[in-house]
Amino acid sequence: MILHSTKAGFSLIELVLVMLIIGILSVISLPKVSTLIEDVREKAVVERLNEDLNYLRNMAISYHDTTWLVVNSANNWYGLFIGPNSGSRVLIPDPQTGDSDTLFLDIAYPGVEISSVSFAAGELSFNWWGTPSAGGTIVLNSSRTITVIAETGMSHETP
Repeated sequence: MILHSTKAGFSLIELVLVMLIIGILSVISLPKVSTLIEDVREKAVVERLNEDLNYLRNMAISYHDTTWLVVNSANNWYGLFIGPNSGSRVLIPDPQTGDSDTLFLDIAYPGVEISSVSFAAGELSFNWWGTPSAGGTIVLNSSRTITVIAETGMSHETP
């Protein structure tokens, strides 16, 4: 009587081929993933800036005081302030974290840079009616633009 033995499993060649295919797919998809991550960070900054601008406008109306968005594109940060003029304004606690600090994009959102700001001296103020001192734009990574409408103070991303 002859006994037949069957062994289940994969051969070394099959395992190497599967590993090779996984490696090739990883190399192909890696640049797309990094682009996706950068795009998500940019979108997060756009949403946060829009929220902060809306917060400043509402705060100016609620407190009957002048609020300020100060943007420093050279050092890649912005801050929210309250006070009647640039000499007596103070930092507003961040509405998301509660910290009285400026938002450094290099730390909070690596890879996102403030390319340009069209406000005079990088400062935008809202009076106690919620009207901005001017309209203008903030450009991130030379690709996403946030526009503040001069008449209403509303902000949005423009394509």
